Amino acid sequence: MAKSNHDWAKIKVEFIKSTLSIRDFAEAFNIPLGTLSRKVTKEKWTDERSQVDHKVITKSIEKTIEDRVDELTQFENKNLKAIAYAQDEVLKMLSVCEKPSEIKSLTGALLDLQKGYRLALGASTENQATTEGFNREEWLRKLGEYEQQDRQRNNSTTE
Repeated sequence: MAKSNHDWAKIKVEFIKSTLSIRDFAEAFNIPLGTLSRKVTKEKWTDERSQVDHKVITKSIEKTIEDRVDELTQFENKNLKAIAYAQDEVLKMLSVCEKPSEIKSLTGALLDLQKGYRLALGASTENQATTEGFNREEWLRKLGEYEQQDRQRNNSTTE
């Protein structure tokens, strides 16, 4: 029997890349089944195919993760821009408002925006201010008093 002139390096690469069974591959490439089967078994081509499959799956998962990270990053960047824009608008409004109730409402909005911004950055949303001597509760109480005084002034000027 004459020895075949098969390009075994090329055949091996094609076999490893394919998903065909040994029988189907032998038929597709016109190679005697026994010859191919011995070569595949002796050189452990199916093991190499499994390793390639594992690498393909691993890289596919890594690519999916990268794509999701990119998508999330774009989403978070849009959120950060929207929050920054809203914060600028609130600050503009804060500079022209006159009523204590408006100030209270806008400062609440600023706190919410700050929390959203910090959340988008993955930071704590808890107030971590260390300013000595600032009592938020006292500040809110005084703001309420000013608001009440403002209402009383408005009522007395309309009478």
